Amino acid sequence: MADADATATERSRKGLFDRLIASRRVRLAALLAPSGGLLAALLLAPLSFMVAVSFARVDSAYEIIWQPSAANYAALFDGTPFWTTPFVQSLSLSVVVATATTVVCLVAAYPVAYALARRERGRRIVVFLVLLPFFTMYLVRVYSWYLLFGDGGVLNDVAAVLGFGPVGAFDFGVPAIVVGLAHAQFPYMLLTLYAGIDAVDFDLVDAARDLGASRIEVFRDVLWPLTLPNVVAGSLFVFVPALGAFVAPQFLSGSTVLMVGQLIAGRVDSYNIASASAAATFVVVFVAVAFAVAVRYADMGVSAGGER
Repeated sequence: MADADATATERSRKGLFDRLIASRRVRLAALLAPSGGLLAALLLAPLSFMVAVSFARVDSAYEIIWQPSAANYAALFDGTPFWTTPFVQSLSLSVVVATATTVVCLVAAYPVAYALARRERGRRIVVFLVLLPFFTMYLVRVYSWYLLFGDGGVLNDVAAVLGFGPVGAFDFGVPAIVVGLAHAQFPYMLLTLYAGIDAVDFDLVDAARDLGASRIEVFRDVLWPLTLPNVVAGSLFVFVPALGAFVAPQFLSGSTVLMVGQLIAGRVDSYNIASASAAATFVVVFVAVAFAVAVRYADMGVSAGGER
């Protein structure tokens, strides 16, 4: 009799637990449904259409012919050698520019983020000054850099007055694009690094210093491993938008370079949307692979540096 009562009680508890789990799942599904629908409508659906068009072709009347083929992808590398094709050259240049932009942002933002995490005084003022230019439109900010570079730009005019201008580095081209993109992406790197450094237990830093470690050794063996995930995240926040940037290169290139975003936009303007879709799909896959490798590297770095 006692065993039967215990079994009935256990079944009652299990049923109550199952209903509770089901209720939580229903509430969770209801909470995620709006954002999931928005994600599907604004991201997954256009992305799926882009991938589908990349395997189609466009006829002389600019109509899409749904005949699955990999010809658009083959055309991206149709050259002898293949790295001389416009797509490969523009993608390579974009990777170089995005990498340089990421390095500039990382080197400039890490000391600022460290100072913000260690000193509360003036923190809000510094963050406000960093974000102040972003109260204006992105196009206006890019155009302000446009007025600085070039033969008749402010930088070369000042250099000419001082007697050592014009300076080639102040002319339109890759340096101008890197400066413009670094200025645009700097807050993303700074705020991401600040969040990571602020979460560090600085007793570890002080203990390492007390044990005789130099500042470089403390940074290399303590601070860098603990903030590596944030470094990777901030680098991705900078690298990905810089890789596909269009507005800044369009203004600051001086028609001397062609990045992959400009190439794709040019093919869309000429109604070659199948080729543009293939190029964009390849870039998306490239970014996804780079993202996976970066996340894996960050996980390995955390494991080597210790648990956070």
